[in-house]
Amino acid sequence: MLISSKGVVIIETVMKIRNENKKGLWVVIITLLSLLLLFLLTHFFTIYPGGYSIEKRSGEVLIEKGANSKGVVLNNNVLDELKIASLESKITYIKTLWYVGLLFTATCLIGTVTFKRLMFKKAAIITVSLYVVLAILIIFSYASTISSIENSINDLIK
Repeated sequence: MLISSKGVVIIETVMKIRNENKKGLWVVIITLLSLLLLFLLTHFFTIYPGGYSIEKRSGEVLIEKGANSKGVVLNNNVLDELKIASLESKITYIKTLWYVGLLFTATCLIGTVTFKRLMFKKAAIITVSLYVVLAILIIFSYASTISSIENSINDLIK
């Protein structure tokens, strides 16, 4: 039992702090589980915005976007091989950008909740501001890369 300097019991404040800690813990747990689920979906099922995957088979390259797939026959041409390698690199980059975006979002969410709980309002505002700026940069980079992938696929199909 806690007693203030005036002799009044302050159990209500202790209960409020415990409830806020539980809410913060649940936010962290749900965020981490969501992050894990998104990582697994991206890694095993290529479910992410864009959803591109590339697979080389004997003399043919299969490019998939979600349920749509396009086959490209290779002519054993060096130029085609370079285009395929460039496309593979862009697809790897977009997946990496997706993973970084997920990690960054989860980190900022957990940090903001923690700062708010610890009464560091300035740190929470800085975290949210940083998140907004970097999220905009990531979105522009993501959109640019998707456009570049589409152009590379159309160039290969011609």
